[in-house]
Order: sequence, then C-alpha cells, then structure tokens
Amino acid sequence: MKALLIYPETPDTFWSLRHAIEFLGVTACSPPLALFTVAAMLPRDWDKKLVDLNVEPLTEEHLAWADLAFISALTIQSRSADEIIRRCRAAGVKVCAGGVHFSSPDEPFEAVDHLFIGEAEETLPLFLADLARGEALPEYRASRFPDLAASPNPAWELLDPSKYANMLVQVCRGCPHDCEFCQVIVQYGRVPRYKRPDQVVAEVQGVLDAGWRGVLTFADDNFICHHGKAKDILRALEVWQAARGYPMLFVAQASIDVVDDQELLELMERAGFVGLFLGIETPDPASLKECNKRQNLNRDLAAAVHTIQAHGMEVIGGFIVGFDSDTAGVFTRQAEFIEEAAIPTAMVNLLAAAPGSRLFKRLKEEGRLLGDGVGDGNTAINAGSVNFIPKMGREILLTGYKDLLNRLFAPAPYYRRVLAFLKRHRPNPRIVVRPPTRRDVMAMMKIILALGFKEPGRRAFWSFLARLLIKHPRQLPVGITMAASGRHFRILKDRFCAAV
Repeated sequence: MKALLIYPETPDTFWSLRHAIEFLGVTACSPPLALFTVAAMLPRDWDKKLVDLNVEPLTEEHLAWADLAFISALTIQSRSADEIIRRCRAAGVKVCAGGVHFSSPDEPFEAVDHLFIGEAEETLPLFLADLARGEALPEYRASRFPDLAASPNPAWELLDPSKYANMLVQVCRGCPHDCEFCQVIVQYGRVPRYKRPDQVVAEVQGVLDAGWRGVLTFADDNFICHHGKAKDILRALEVWQAARGYPMLFVAQASIDVVDDQELLELMERAGFVGLFLGIETPDPASLKECNKRQNLNRDLAAAVHTIQAHGMEVIGGFIVGFDSDTAGVFTRQAEFIEEAAIPTAMVNLLAAAPGSRLFKRLKEEGRLLGDGVGDGNTAINAGSVNFIPKMGREILLTGYKDLLNRLFAPAPYYRRVLAFLKRHRPNPRIVVRPPTRRDVMAMMKIILALGFKEPGRRAFWSFLARLLIKHPRQLPVGITMAASGRHFRILKDRFCAAV
C-alpha cells in the first residue's frame, strides 16, 4: 500500500510568520506534526510519502503514485483541503481525512472516503484492521480520549528540517479550564492526558537525530495543566539538555497561574525554555468573568508577565477584543497593558465563536450568529473572523481594533516594546550562545537591508538598532529576530487597515 500524507497550505496569518521566516530562506514555520504521527502509526511495510504544501507543490506524479491519501487540516486550511480532496478524487485516490477541521460538529464532509472524528490513536487502528479485511467504513468516531502512551514517536525519517523555522513535539492534550470561547475541552476533554517523560525525551531526541537544533515548540494547549506531571517531564528534559549542551530552545503554551509555582518556573528555566504563550485575553475583570477566564482574575497580570521574563522567557501574549462586556475604551486599555507588560509579540484577536464552544451555543441561542456561524478559523488581524453581532457594534469594534493594531505594530512603538522586553529579560545562562551559522549571518544581513534601507520605518529601525547594540549587545540575535517578526505583523496590519 502506498500512503500519501498531504498537509494543506496555510494562509498568510499571524502565526505563519511568512514575512519574517522568508529571511531564513524557508516558507513554513513548523512541520505538520499530526501527519508525522499518523505516518508512524501506519503499517511498516507500507510505502509513505509526505507532502507539505507550504514547502512544496502537490504534483500529478504524487497522486499517480498513491493508493491512499491522508489529510489533516485546521479550519484555516479548509480551502486548500477542499482543493486537495478534489484533486485526489479526480485522480482516483481514496481520501482519509482527520484533524480539527474534519472533526467539526457542524460540517459535513461528503467528498471524503474515510472520515476520522476524534484522535487518531483511537480511530486509526480500527480503520487499519477493517481495511485489512476489505471492510473499511466511511466514518470512524472516537468513543473516548485515548491514553497518550499509545501515541508513537513521529516518523521523523520523513522530515527535512531545513525547510522549517521551528520544530514541534506534543506533550499533553486536554485542559482543566473552561473558557467560554474555547473548544479545546470539546476536542480533547477537561482531564489532562500526558505522555510519559521517557516518551517526550525520545521524541525530542528524534528531532535532534533528524538534524535539528534550535527552537522547538511543545504543541500543547496548556503544558502545565498538571503541575506534577509537567515537572517530571521538565526534570527529564533538563537532564537530556545538559548532557547535550542545550541543543533545543523550548517554547510552550501555558496558563498564567504558572507564576504561582516557583519550582515549576525554575524547572522550565533549567530545562531551557525561552518562551511561553499566555492567554491573557484582556486586562478588564468584567470581560474575564464573562468568558470564565478565572485563572486570570484577582492577580496583577503585568507583574506575572514580568516574573516570567525574569526567568529567561519571552511572554507571547494572546488577547481578545469584542466581549459583550467590552466598551469603546477597551482598545486603549489593551494597548496600555501590552506596553506596560513589555510584550512585543501580542496576538490580538477579534472574538469569534468557534463551533463546539459554549460561546457558539450561547450566541446561537441568542440569535446573534451570522449565517451558519462557521468562520475561517483566523481570528487575528482578520475582519472576516467576526461571525456574530457584537454588542458594541461591528463598526466600533473594527475601528477600535484598527487603531489598536496601528498603535501596537507601527515601527517606533513596536521597537520600544522590544527594547523594554530586553531590559526586563534575563537570558538563561545555561544556553550557550553558539557562533552564527552562514544561514544566520545571511538572514541578519537581509533583515537589516530590508528594514534599514528598503521599507518604511527606516529611521525607527536604525534608532532601535543603535540602542540594541549599546544597551543589549549580547541579545542582538534576539532583537533582530523580533524586528523581523515585527515586519510580518506590520504587513498584516497594513493589509487589514487598508481593507477596513
């Protein structure tokens, strides 16, 4: 059997970082972890090829070779996924489809030959057994959340790491919190399920063996759901990193209550973590209560961010505007908070009702959903994501959002936040600064050429670079990398503002 694993194209979004990573000569931020995991679950005697449309085209030769196509997609990739399915059917290749997009409770997928709803560790073995008997069904639906001990080490032998800017490993699934706008607990449950520490270490070792050294993101919705299990994994990662000279720079997603556990923060620092994504959402208590973000209430959010920065980690902040409790003043308050907290990478989303979330159900009952309510899954710097009637009014929401984006991502204020972050940031002494590679040097030269000579904001860039060299010379690579990311955010911001 010949299995063709196909990952759809990701549009130009906040997290694609397309206009930053292009300086590295790559077109994709991260590899499709789900498909590498699926590949590892397929029979060993099958022939396998993986095509990521973000780094190479799907050719007619690929389709002529394949017996089965396996597709995994996020909602933002739905258009590309539809085109892949159309081409597969035209070529006579049977389609197996799963992942977040294909597990949507409100979407029919009649063009798919074998639909997988739920986690592959639960559904794929059933399909393979039926297929071997010639009795494969059109749909496989998980009846439970599987033990992640059954999840194999991804098939990294199919990976070409030179095509990506970042690697991924998954540690856990599920989240104990119940934020109204989030559908994670529908997909993965409220009881956190973790891989064993030895599993996680083996997967990270697999990435290293594939030839990768650098940023590795743990693709979990909340790495610290269970503090005890997270600590066990961190201790194992610390031993692994120390024995190899800290080849990986870890990034993860966590809830802000990480700052309540000093031991947990210290273990993250010792394991070589350099970044945490936090769902801060809003500094307004009324809106936090509305969305049931209880873990963010009754605390100094800016102080929490500063605590994490002092442990050698950048805080990547997730924010939302458009809550029912929000007023026209929320945009100024968000900007002031982001500036006070010194968060350069601030992902400010327009509130959207994700299918399956409690918010989607509530707005549907209130008659406030627009059309069928199914959006495109892209909630950052995208007016089309607003799939309901906001209480403050759509025009006020979009105008305020536009002003907020301009305040955050115009060159001068963005560079000021980077410098403010670097002032608070304490680099991890365990992480050895290695001599730059040829690719690093070329990327830095391209960034300076683009931002210092070719594009708007040149004066602000040169002022930033001078202060960076004078005040934070050892953090020059971090500062230049953030400048490149700022370019990406600015391009998306300018495109949005021109369209609204």
